[in-house]
Amino acid sequence: MNKAVLHDHLDGGLRAQTAKELAVKDSYKPLIEVQNIEKFFNRESSKSLEDYLEAFVHTTALMSSYENLERIAFEAAEDMHMCGVTLYESRYAPLYSVNNDLNVKDVINAINSGFNQAENIYGIKSGLILCGMRNDKQNVSLVSEIAIDYKDKIIGFDIAGPEYSYLPSLFSSEFKKLIENGINLTIHAGEGDGVNSIQDALDNGAKRIGHGVRIIEDIDITNNKLGKTAEYVRNQQVPLEICITSNIHTNMYEDFSEHPVKDLIDLEFNVSINTDNRLMSNTSINKEIDIAKNLGINNIDNILNKSASYSFLNNF
Repeated sequence: MNKAVLHDHLDGGLRAQTAKELAVKDSYKPLIEVQNIEKFFNRESSKSLEDYLEAFVHTTALMSSYENLERIAFEAAEDMHMCGVTLYESRYAPLYSVNNDLNVKDVINAINSGFNQAENIYGIKSGLILCGMRNDKQNVSLVSEIAIDYKDKIIGFDIAGPEYSYLPSLFSSEFKKLIENGINLTIHAGEGDGVNSIQDALDNGAKRIGHGVRIIEDIDITNNKLGKTAEYVRNQQVPLEICITSNIHTNMYEDFSEHPVKDLIDLEFNVSINTDNRLMSNTSINKEIDIAKNLGINNIDNILNKSASYSFLNNF
């Protein structure tokens, strides 16, 4: 059986020790004198999605050279392999790494080089989803053009960053061009914003929904009655890339017992289990599996295997 992770951010998954070592090597002052690097990055007590995302300022600062990116990508794939993953999708906003010494082609090649090294050693197949930052119209426009120019080197496109007030329809022209060029779309929706964001993502061509957990707000659990968007998502089996621990740490739910993932699975939604940001949430896919089991979800292996069937890597 294959085991797939579909939603994991490369800049959210550095090994803490690697972050420390790269900070020392690159003289990145904010981290050099940090005594407990794991605690520094832990966002378990963040007050909002925006607070949670602040930690990325420091990881992306370390992703500014070919060798750093290559190492980070290799280690991400290696860590996934150690958890039994066979198909690994990683997403990253490439413009964070572009500088005087590193162009966008270098960024993509460095990441793919790390993935290829891991595949040669372990057999794990990995692919890159490019992210545009939805709070920056120009960024999304540029990254969508990059995705088209380098579509043979990537597996998909996404928009990430603060979701509220930045609906996918703001970038409808970019999504249309991406679809015309045969590029897979997965769109962050139903995390920082509600059901309207999920519907908007679907209306703009999303094949999968990043997070999507707030589809539960379109469901009357007591009467087993689904709203229009929820009914479509379930009937069409649109994959929802659920990230349980991350949802707790961004204050979507106060504790794991309140998380609706089991309800969605019981209602036969197409749910996958994912990691999102392994460093900030101090998690792994094995930890996410254990959490799911503690919530009463028993068919995890089948869920992860089913996720492999709609991985963008199948066409890469």
